[in-house]
Amino acid sequence: MVLATALHGMVGCAHAPICFWSRNRFDRQDQRHGPWRGYLDAHERHLLSKGRYRHGREVGRWQYFSPTGQPERTERFHRHPADLITLTLYHPNGQVAKQGQARLQLGEQSDHFFWFGEWRCYDATGRPLPSEYYRNGIRVATPLVSPVQ
Repeated sequence: MVLATALHGMVGCAHAPICFWSRNRFDRQDQRHGPWRGYLDAHERHLLSKGRYRHGREVGRWQYFSPTGQPERTERFHRHPADLITLTLYHPNGQVAKQGQARLQLGEQSDHFFWFGEWRCYDATGRPLPSEYYRNGIRVATPLVSPVQ
């Protein structure tokens, strides 16, 4: 009986049909909150992204998929420092293509997203390639490696 009363009180959500039992919810300030999934179609058959929001901010691990369902990239949002993101990009066959870090700096006029530091690269079979180095989103170096004989 208590559960029925509680559920009845939640029927009047601001974003119908998004309510208590739904994945994609909003908090009292109308910001995304909790588990979130994005779909390509209205029937929710083709998943494009999944992750979690905390009061309008992406947190934890986010996964992004191609329209065919293959993984495109994974983003891990760190708590400390809050603007640090670890990214993994994938080849079309599902193998890791690149791994590295980025920052998202929120500004009053605009946001600034950029790669930095070492990015480890891999070919489509998973073998390591020379790393790439970035500073403020601009590639600054790729070490030269002599061909393997």
